[in-house]
Amino acid sequence: MRLINRYESIKKHNNQSGVERKDWYWYDKLDMIFGTRENITPSVIANKSTDIIEDEVVKKEGCKKLKGKNNVEVMSTAIVEMNQSRERIWEQKMKLEKEKLDKSHELEKERMEVEKEKWAYEKERAIAERERAKMEFELRMKELELRYQKRD
Repeated sequence: MRLINRYESIKKHNNQSGVERKDWYWYDKLDMIFGTRENITPSVIANKSTDIIEDEVVKKEGCKKLKGKNNVEVMSTAIVEMNQSRERIWEQKMKLEKEKLDKSHELEKERMEVEKEKWAYEKERAIAERERAKMEFELRMKELELRYQKRD
């Protein structure tokens, strides 16, 4: 906890204009880990008189490659890379979910189209069946008429 407090105080000091920069052995390593967090580097700062003093988003550049890395540097680099990897995986997951939903939507659309065609076919078939039955009925009636006419 003291390590983080010291980092925060040096970060605040170095962000002030007109002051000499403070250096500390662990500063760069901790900055790679905590530099983009809102509790360390807030994107908006407000005070009583002006409501909002600054409105800027802090973006960190990629990790610096150092020749002689110790365990802390290796760990901090690994943490940063894991966070970046997690973000890429999340983005890929969201992309796959969107593709899955799009495909599902397309399949449902095609299924509805097939169902519509099926109903149209059934309707035409029913009409044709009624027409056939009507023609058979009329033919039967004509046959009966002819039989009665021949009897008379």
